[in-house]
Amino acid sequence: MTPGTTSWTSEEAELAVLESAYSHLDALDQIALEQESAQREALAALEAERRSIEEALRQLDVHDRQEAQNRVLVVGPMESKTYYPMPLLREADLQAMPLLHTHAMHRRQVCHLLSSPPWSARDTECLHMAMNNERTRQAMLHNDHSTLDWTQIAMSVPFHTPTDCETRWRFFENPLLNQAKPSATEKRDIITLVQRSASPLWEDIAATLQPGRTGYLALEVYQRSAKPSIEWTKERDDALLKAVRELGPDWKAVAARLGYPLACATLCHRRHNKLKSSAVVMGRWSPEEDAALRAAVAQFGCDWKRVEICVQGRTGQQCRERWVGRLANMPEGVTQAVRRAWSKEEDDRLRACVHTCKTWVQVAE
Repeated sequence: MTPGTTSWTSEEAELAVLESAYSHLDALDQIALEQESAQREALAALEAERRSIEEALRQLDVHDRQEAQNRVLVVGPMESKTYYPMPLLREADLQAMPLLHTHAMHRRQVCHLLSSPPWSARDTECLHMAMNNERTRQAMLHNDHSTLDWTQIAMSVPFHTPTDCETRWRFFENPLLNQAKPSATEKRDIITLVQRSASPLWEDIAATLQPGRTGYLALEVYQRSAKPSIEWTKERDDALLKAVRELGPDWKAVAARLGYPLACATLCHRRHNKLKSSAVVMGRWSPEEDAALRAAVAQFGCDWKRVEICVQGRTGQQCRERWVGRLANMPEGVTQAVRRAWSKEEDDRLRACVHTCKTWVQVAE
């Protein structure tokens, strides 16, 4: 073999190696392209699945556990409603998706816990059974029937919180409660006890009634049937007017001054308004009324509820209009307003106020 032949053979071998490497690289490139295409398809499938899950969750938020044929979605303003059928997931569809089924169950439990659903006969039965079991458990563990674990009790009453169970038992389901209608004697006793105290303790009041009465029942009876009344006479009316002139429109203080319970503060207020309305004077103001109005404004400012008390026969609105419309711009002792020519600036301000104000009193201000 000649040297030239050896060199040629070596080049052929090197070329074959390069061709093999190129073929291998080409195969790897093809595999990479196929993997990239598969990844794109997987991402597209995941995105489609995400959209379908979001749509299903949105439908659950709009109509939770409702059948598609019984529910519709209202679209449009209230004046012209348009109804479109809303396709919803059925119970079988939810069962086929464990994630959505778990989410729906959790949402229903949270909604029931937050909304405090009404008590059904089954709920009441569960509450009584749970109470008996809890008393037995406490007696065996601590030899004490008075201590109750309301969290443990609520676990046996679906969709009711421990506080809800305790409230239901204490005020409605306890067998020791006296559910009979309150008698007339009890109503009178409640009213008497409340009138004796400025801050009544309802549990203490209930302890003086028939056995089994609660403080909540005493409060409810008082709010429904206890209506304090005052038999007004001429002497009491005069005493009321005098107390109001001295104390102002502080009706609790007025009731206390007259020796009435605080519950009669509203009655004093109503009686005073009635006396004022029956003695309201219409028409021109006398110099004495103007003087009384000036003195009241000097003492109380623009607190018209207090001012009207000092001006006999005039309401707060009348006092305000008289003060703003006339007396506020007139010195004391002057009976006639000084007439003078209007300036251009005042004319411009008047034109502007006419278009923005609703009454002439506002214009004058």
